[in-house]
Amino acid sequence: MPTVRSVSDITNILSSIIQEPMLQDVKVQGEVLVDGPQNSFFLRDGGNRLRCFIPGGAIAKFKPLLKQGNTVIVDGKITLFPRFSQYQIRVSNIQNTPVPKNAVSVTKVTNEISCLVTETLELQNIRIQGKVLAVFSAAVSNWDFCDVGGPPDLQIKCVHPGPGSIGHLVPEGDNVCVRGSVSIYPSQSRYQIDVASVGPITENSPEQCQCSGCDRCGSLPQCNRPRKIANFESCATCLPYPSDELYALCPECYKVSDEHETKVAAAVYDYFNNKLQVNGFSPYKECHIQFGTRNGKADVVLADENGSFAAIAECKGAGYVGHGIKQLKSYLSATDTRFGVFANRADSSQWKFYENRRRNQIVPINRSEFRTGVVNGIATRERLKDEIIRLENQISELDTTINQITQTKHNLTERTSNLTQQIEKLKNYKSGLHEEIYQTLDELVEKKIQRLEIPLSDLRVELRRRGIVNWFKNLFSKENE
Repeated sequence: MPTVRSVSDITNILSSIIQEPMLQDVKVQGEVLVDGPQNSFFLRDGGNRLRCFIPGGAIAKFKPLLKQGNTVIVDGKITLFPRFSQYQIRVSNIQNTPVPKNAVSVTKVTNEISCLVTETLELQNIRIQGKVLAVFSAAVSNWDFCDVGGPPDLQIKCVHPGPGSIGHLVPEGDNVCVRGSVSIYPSQSRYQIDVASVGPITENSPEQCQCSGCDRCGSLPQCNRPRKIANFESCATCLPYPSDELYALCPECYKVSDEHETKVAAAVYDYFNNKLQVNGFSPYKECHIQFGTRNGKADVVLADENGSFAAIAECKGAGYVGHGIKQLKSYLSATDTRFGVFANRADSSQWKFYENRRRNQIVPINRSEFRTGVVNGIATRERLKDEIIRLENQISELDTTINQITQTKHNLTERTSNLTQQIEKLKNYKSGLHEEIYQTLDELVEKKIQRLEIPLSDLRVELRRRGIVNWFKNLFSKENE
């Protein structure tokens, strides 16, 4: 039979799942709706409300901003308010300045919390036993529920949304067992149990298997006795046990159990197909992967039509680990896939998520990081495809330009070579011309000298002759004086 939860179990599970980083440091924008004591108010966004709680003595500081209809930004973290079965922001700051880039709406926070609740199988289709505190008459039956013998401040609201009333089945003060699922009621910032049926608390028969409720194993008492075994995908859904420890389960119970490996793989397939919703990528089962000299078979992959993986999941049954995580890491390394999931329970809150940071660094991450990384990673990949196409076009244009420059360089080289040859010819011609000019000048000077030598000789003779006559004239002239 399914595990029977308590109100405190539900509260603890909810407290655990809202520890996602996005919900631990939020900036939420909304319209102030003052409805409650002075240290609390609601933020409104359409039909969604988010309760805000101001701790300590900060009420006076923020009171001027808390006017009906005023739009503010509230900083803080998401916590639970179990007394009224509500989720809330524990306020650290309030401002009405322009919206920061990382501010989100009330609707976005509500949707994130609702998504976490619906993805947690421990909160879906479960049995909860407790004490009825108060029954309210309305269009639908609803009542407050607390643990039997537990504190009345730890409550959860139960709602029967179907037609008619089952209020007569839940008189105040009675201890009952409720079957249903936990959901979010956004208009009241409330978590609640959507009731499917109500009945008295009964003890489980010790002869019946605790794991699957299979009546075919009633004669097999070993189903209820946990014992360690090796190399067997076993189940102990309802038995307390240390993490990753193995327990025997009869084949009949394992076959019909929600913890059977095929059902775990189906849960992962459904998660990839419906929760991530990545455009261009679809889940596939039993995908063959080559790593080294061996062939492997990944249970579920998220891949595109070209066979590129966004995530790989390795599935085992009933809490069995074995070599599953080692296999997953081998697949991630061999395919250079960034994200991986190891699942040995159908409940996604029990899965382990990994990120491949290359160089043999495959590290654990939480579910929110996985989901954000896959979705943003694919979006980044699409942007990279567009960027690659743009860069390829640029490279093509650069290749054309380089070819043109290369051809121009070749032409310039040829012209330079031709000019160099012409310059050498001109140098040779100049040298020959200089020699010819010098030779011609020498010849002209020689001829000129030859033409002048005879008159020069005659002049010398004449000068000698005339010089002697003049000397005598000068001599006689001086004696007469």
